[in-house]
Amino acid sequence: MINKLISLLIDLKNNFSKDKMDEALKWLNDKVTPDNLYEKEVEFRKAFNGQNDNFYNCLSIEFVNDLNEMPDLYLLKWESFLDFFDVDTKSLFLQKSVENAENTDAMDYLNGLTELNNNRPEIGLFHFNRIDDYVACYFIALCYFDLDNFENSIKNNLFFIDKFDDNIEGSDVKEIGKLKEEFNYKLLKFNVHSDLAYCYNRLGDYTNAFKHYEKGLEIFNLNELYSFRHNENEEQNPFILDVNNMLLAIDKVGKYSKGIEVLSFVITKYPHNNYYQELKQKFEAKVSHISLGDDIINKVFRRKKPFGIEKFEATKLIAKEKILEDLIIEQIKYGFKVFGKDLEVYQDTLIFGRQYYLPTVNGILDLLLIDKVSNTLYIIELKRNEAGVEVVEQIERYILGLQQAFSDREVKGIICLHKSDNKLIELVNTKPNIELFTYEFTFTEIK
Repeated sequence: MINKLISLLIDLKNNFSKDKMDEALKWLNDKVTPDNLYEKEVEFRKAFNGQNDNFYNCLSIEFVNDLNEMPDLYLLKWESFLDFFDVDTKSLFLQKSVENAENTDAMDYLNGLTELNNNRPEIGLFHFNRIDDYVACYFIALCYFDLDNFENSIKNNLFFIDKFDDNIEGSDVKEIGKLKEEFNYKLLKFNVHSDLAYCYNRLGDYTNAFKHYEKGLEIFNLNELYSFRHNENEEQNPFILDVNNMLLAIDKVGKYSKGIEVLSFVITKYPHNNYYQELKQKFEAKVSHISLGDDIINKVFRRKKPFGIEKFEATKLIAKEKILEDLIIEQIKYGFKVFGKDLEVYQDTLIFGRQYYLPTVNGILDLLLIDKVSNTLYIIELKRNEAGVEVVEQIERYILGLQQAFSDREVKGIICLHKSDNKLIELVNTKPNIELFTYEFTFTEIK
């Protein structure tokens, strides 16, 4: 079938006509899958790229229709298919897609994907949250993942994978069994379980991390995973990162036999890696008092850029609002009062109240907490340094927007910053639903 399609595309390129274009598009849509295209990848790329603009315009219309009506096809078909475009052809195709999308969900998908590709996940969240479809949760999870907001990434990925499974099983798609054997289908499910496992690892929930690593290995065994994840040319080999994060969860839940199985395979691929040799011996010993966590932790996760503490020695500032968020979350986790109240993070099916997207005002709240006694919702606006009176207008807008979504609850605001000026203090004193707090972060020598 792929040979027939390539022949049609070559003929179309040399002798364009609408009838030939329609036939080529029919074959492309109905006769082949992305898996088939890889069978003759070089030949297909050469025949597919450089076609008449009308061909890509018609293809973009189908792409936009799928984004609007069956967006899960983006994950099962289009995402891989886009890899066959060369740079110029993809640019043309996406331009045509934007023109055809107009003011539809497809436009938000396209804009959101563009922001994700440009490393602006916080803007991508705005576009994906405008879409009323479970598939958008997959991309929302990716945005939160990139923002290191692991709780919300987990919630959206769990919601997505449950709906996706139900949708596939309950659909009229023919040959569902065949679909489940296609690489794109398996890769999608693997990626979700891999992201979930990574997020649980980062949150210290190693039981759930291990569970999702196991589910991932049910989809692709270690040999299959190595075949498409190993890349020694990357600064951080993706397969090694997968394995090291997996080993951390394995150690923490004490599944040493699984660890030995993983390491036995890894050592065949990296026979000169003494670390894996030693780790396997430790697993085999099954000595209960061995704590491998500190050893493994240095080899997992993604490396962060180092910074010198001396740069902050003269200040009492926290470098980022996110770190202040982390401190507040940790206080809550261990049962301490924050802002003098018994608060906990607000949660529902899709949201953990951190970087909470509020569609009514098109804004992202730093934290959304709830008083365990009064059931009052508190919007927390964090400023690592100082802020002027404009922050009051901002939080009032958030309070009004949240009140529309939670009409049965009282909504209040808390501003937390390092340094406040008198104008801000005076203004907050006139607002009965807003409180102002400052923080300090110092080290004091004990003498």
